[in-house]
Amino acid sequence: MAVSLMSDPAEACSRLAQTGIKGFEVLPADGSRVPRSTSVWLRSDVTVEKSGTMLNDVSAVRLLDERGKPVGLSSSAVRVTGERVSTLFVLRPMVMLDANATYKVELDGAVLTRFTTSQEVDTQPPELPKARVTEVKGETFGATSCGGPSSVTVVLDAPGDINFLVPATTNAATMPAAALAVTVGRDITAVAVPEGSVDLRVIAFDLSGNMAMSSEQLTTFVPTDAVGCSSTAGGSGLLALLALVVRRRSSGR
Repeated sequence: MAVSLMSDPAEACSRLAQTGIKGFEVLPADGSRVPRSTSVWLRSDVTVEKSGTMLNDVSAVRLLDERGKPVGLSSSAVRVTGERVSTLFVLRPMVMLDANATYKVELDGAVLTRFTTSQEVDTQPPELPKARVTEVKGETFGATSCGGPSSVTVVLDAPGDINFLVPATTNAATMPAAALAVTVGRDITAVAVPEGSVDLRVIAFDLSGNMAMSSEQLTTFVPTDAVGCSSTAGGSGLLALLALVVRRRSSGR
């Protein structure tokens, strides 16, 4: 008796790899009012809507004042892991921005965002982040589906403007060099987390780059699930078929 195996999961799989940056492309948000000390925060996969141009060289990003005069920027980068590694760039103006003025951020001649400054210069760190693990998923895979990566979701009771999920061993005094996930919301989800015991910490920033790091670490365990949702039924069906063949042979049929 011939048993036909199912198609290669790669043929049926069309899910895009996930990055660890969620909720934004560029900050300050379009139309927002921000402190004079604000930085520009943008992800490496930001695109120009009309042309589809992606950010290949961070020096191509320009911050322009109301007269179209460029403001000098210094840059730092945070490598964000995930199924697809991405980068968060932080561009800090080299001079204090004017009060009550309008600025725009451009890439390839297209405006990514416009914002207005207040009179405030923000030098205070955000509230100390309070976080808790709410969901842990092991990696799933199977014969007929692409499954999904492992993930750990953390909810913040006191989020900052930009929130990083980092290994608990991180002791950053400034911008960390690497993070597991970044978000502007209350939920942070790190994807493609290695299985086993995982210790995490949250670092919160405001738009000006002031930092507060959680004093408590979050400890959890990431399992590995051997089968995906659609492969379970297919796998059990195949086992049942093989069991039927064995029973018939043993009974002499």
